[in-house]
Amino acid sequence: MQVTANGLVIHERVLSNDNRLLTILTAEYGIVRAFVKLVKKLGGTMSASTDLFAYSSFVLFHNKDQYSINSAEANRIFYHLRDDLEMTALASYMGQLAEELAPEGEEAEEYLKLFLNCLHLLEQKKRTVDFIKPVFELRMLTMSGYMPDLVGCQQCGEYEAEGFYFFPATGTLVCTDCQKVPPQGSILLTKAQLAAMRHIIYSESGRIFGFKMSGEGLQNLGKITEIYLKAQLEKSFPSLDFYHSLRDMTLSVMKTAQQQQP
Repeated sequence: MQVTANGLVIHERVLSNDNRLLTILTAEYGIVRAFVKLVKKLGGTMSASTDLFAYSSFVLFHNKDQYSINSAEANRIFYHLRDDLEMTALASYMGQLAEELAPEGEEAEEYLKLFLNCLHLLEQKKRTVDFIKPVFELRMLTMSGYMPDLVGCQQCGEYEAEGFYFFPATGTLVCTDCQKVPPQGSILLTKAQLAAMRHIIYSESGRIFGFKMSGEGLQNLGKITEIYLKAQLEKSFPSLDFYHSLRDMTLSVMKTAQQQQP
């Protein structure tokens, strides 16, 4: 059976000298893993359209739960992601996370839209890696059934307390009026952090990028969303470790440069 789908290549695996297995996040069928011949790719019209982070229109042959790519036409290729190693590393992590959380065999248009918007903002340098990472993590978790309950305190229902403790294991809040002593396993959120998290999970898809935080604030927000993600999924991501190794190096160089300024 032949089907068509619009999708983003989020992972590729070389199986042999002439065969690759692509993981594609499609609007119509969610996560699709499809085989493509390298010889055909290099010699035909699919050269760029099946590369990593290519958003393309695919014609797929589906047989016994297995897909192969008959043809592909590029809609957009995020060439300039490769100009920055940190952006490339973050995009790879996003791909691994999407492969973990996006559905298979069912519609996933919102997942694809989120991914494409994040790549666009990164490539155009309209948002930094420190901004995109927590937004992608928390929104992806929200869409896949791991949305935290940030409406208010679990004990008294208060929406605007002086402070809130966030519990990554349960995704819930308790206000500092109800809990005087910091509970074990909790994170005391600043008002800016809670406002950003509420914005990310509760906003309409077209507005999730419409908030502002300082660079340091975004870095701390990214630590919180990552703690929540790991608590919920109980899984590590090698691509995330690689991203951190690059980002930590950059931040260290920036800090050293600032200290050396007269």
